[in-house]
This record gives sequence, C-alpha cells and structure tokens, in this order.
Amino acid sequence: MTEVIDDLLRYINASPTAFHAAANARQRLQAAGFVCLSEGDRWSLTAGGKYVVERNGSALIAFRLPAQWSAEAGFRLLTAHTDSPGLKVKLPGSADVANLLMVPVEVYGGVILSTWLDRPLGLAGRAVWATPSGLEVRLFNLDEPLAVIPNLAVHLNRDINQGFAYNPRQHLSACLGLTSPADLRQRLDDAVGCPAETSARYELFLYEQTPAQLSGLKRDLLTGPRLDNLTSCHAAIAALVGATAAEAVSVAFLADHEEVGSVSAQGANSAFLRDVLHRVVLALGGDAEDCLRALAGSQLLSMDSAHAVHPSYLDKYDSTATPVIGGGVAIKTNVSQRYCTNALSAERFAAKCRQAGIPCQSFTNRADMPCGSTIGPACAALLGLEGLDVGTPILAMHSIRETAGVQDHLALTAAATVFLG
Repeated sequence: MTEVIDDLLRYINASPTAFHAAANARQRLQAAGFVCLSEGDRWSLTAGGKYVVERNGSALIAFRLPAQWSAEAGFRLLTAHTDSPGLKVKLPGSADVANLLMVPVEVYGGVILSTWLDRPLGLAGRAVWATPSGLEVRLFNLDEPLAVIPNLAVHLNRDINQGFAYNPRQHLSACLGLTSPADLRQRLDDAVGCPAETSARYELFLYEQTPAQLSGLKRDLLTGPRLDNLTSCHAAIAALVGATAAEAVSVAFLADHEEVGSVSAQGANSAFLRDVLHRVVLALGGDAEDCLRALAGSQLLSMDSAHAVHPSYLDKYDSTATPVIGGGVAIKTNVSQRYCTNALSAERFAAKCRQAGIPCQSFTNRADMPCGSTIGPACAALLGLEGLDVGTPILAMHSIRETAGVQDHLALTAAATVFLG
C-alpha cells in the first residue's frame, strides 16, 4: 500500500499541468519498456510489444499487444484525463498596479474560485520558440511561492461571508510582488533557457504550492491538488504497466481538455483514440473490417473522480446511491447518458470486482440536480462500444485541494488491473 500511495503522491506533486501529467506518465511507461511512437511515422508493431504515442504533449495513448492477436478479442480500454480546473495566466496583460505586479488570469473549467485566494501559488507550463531547425518546446515548473491572489479585507467587504461573486477579471489577478513585467518575462526565459535574442510563447498556469499529502488520525485520507483526475491517470498507468498477458489489446487513453468539453485534437471528442486503435489493427495485419469486429468485442472503463457524500451537506445527495470515502470504487450512472454505464457493463465490472474482493459502491445524482460528465460517453459514442464510468469518491471536487480515501485509490488501481484481465 505504501509504495503505491507514495508513487501517487510523487506523480501528483510532479504534475502541476496537463503537460507535466502526460510527460510523467510517458516517462513511467518508458521505464517499464514501452516504446514511443510518432503519429507521422509508419508503425511496425511486434506481438507482445508495448507502445505509447503522444499528442500535443498533453494527451497520450499507451497499449500493450497480446502474444497472439485476433480481432475477436478486441480492446480493453482505460480512459482518464490529464487536465484539472485551474487558472491560466494571461502573460501579456501583466502590469504594475499600486506598486505591485498584477497578472490577469483566465478561468479553466469549473473552478471553486474562493479556494485559490490567500495561498502561495507556483507557476508552471510550456514554453515554445522558433529555432532555425524548428520549434523548441520545453516544460517548466517554478516550484516556489511566487504568486498570491489576495482577498479584500472584511472591513472593506462586510458581506463576504454572506456570499460573494468573484469576478475573474476584477478580483483574481495574481500578485507577484514589487517587480515588473520585464522581470517576470526574464525569470521565465531563464527557467526554460530561451535565448536572449528570441521571444518565447508561454502556456502558463498558476498551481497550488502545498503538495499533496496524507492526512487524518490514521493517515487514511489523501488531500491535495488535482486529485480530479490525476488519481485516475495514475491508476490507469499503474494497471497497464502491471497487467498480465491477455488476449485483448490493453489500452490506456489519457485525454486532455475534459474540463472544458473535450472538443480539441487531443480531447476525448476527437479522432485520436479511434485512429490509434485503427492503426493498431492495420499494423497487426488486419483490415477495416477487422477493426470494426475488434471494436464490437471491446469494453471501455472510463475513470474519473466521483462525488463522495459530504457529512455537512447530506441533503445534496441521492440517499439511495451515495458513495462514501473508504467504501471503494464508485460505479456512476445517469439516465441522460452523462455517464456511459448501463446494467450490462455495470454488472460485468461488479462481478469481476466481487470475485477479486474489490469493494464497489454506486453513485447517481439527485433527480432535481444537474449531473456532471466524463470522457466516457464521448469515447463510447465515437467507438460504438460498451462502456462504464467509475471513480474514486472525493470531497470538494474542483477546489484547489480535494480529499480522497487512501483505500479507495488502491481499490481503483486494483479494479483497473482486473478489468484489463
């Protein structure tokens, strides 16, 4: 248990952005013998081989082939997403205001805005600049307390505890101290090694500086940033690396942009996954008909965090399907297809978990409240296969810090491994 959770903490703390989450996942796969492929090359795959392909540096698909492939065996697909709600820095808008460097932000996804204020924030992201031989791309992480978004004093905002609507443009600019936009740009350029004569473009995010860690009297809780959905990314990679030989092709898809709708070249609502699966079939000697046959016999396990019952807000939950922290993997269902689970896929999964001694529970939204979604429905619809949505129950979803149960992450990882068979 300690080894898995320690590795999870390392993964979360080293992955402040989707770019870092994908890069760290790829490095783990490479260390386990997975070979990197390029979408622009012709693929030559070997039976029993292990491969990984990236797109945009923020999404990847990894797969391991059986010793003997047949279309009838199909694919066993694990999916998760690398992105988390947060604040993206608008670097060109940086300005000196009241003697302080203030940097405006854009809100990415459904953020609980108040949780980002009055705490130390780091800066991380991706830099790109042109060279004579092409584009230079580098990830960076300024892992120190560089920024803060200060609240207004209660003396000047007497109603703040009665509910206050933060305006992202007016209230959420980050303060970087008694410095200048030029100093910030120089600090970034120095961090990534951008030549003085070149101007780099930055995709830059603020992130929670306090690392993920264990908490609780018995250290049975996990508290930290980006648990949604780095816990699922970690479980998917761990399951794929640790999977035993199977008849089906085992696949892990870590998509980007789930928090903003998945409509991008590297999102779940794209051709990325479908095209990679098709290319796998072709590289193994199959044809278009074999690809369709393989998909018909495939199964999808979409892994994304679930809402754990909050002890202080019991009225917000459906009393008939309320996952609790420490209760195991949550199987998520929704009549409007916000999750891709149906009775067939749920029982197949639950039966495997029962046989392996893995605890499961159920989640459905209250009938009078809207339901969130995952990449499961998009992947299932684009591929035309049976799917299931599951997740680790967490508290404070989309807060800058979320809380989960240690045993639930172990259960999710075990369930993903069993699913791959």
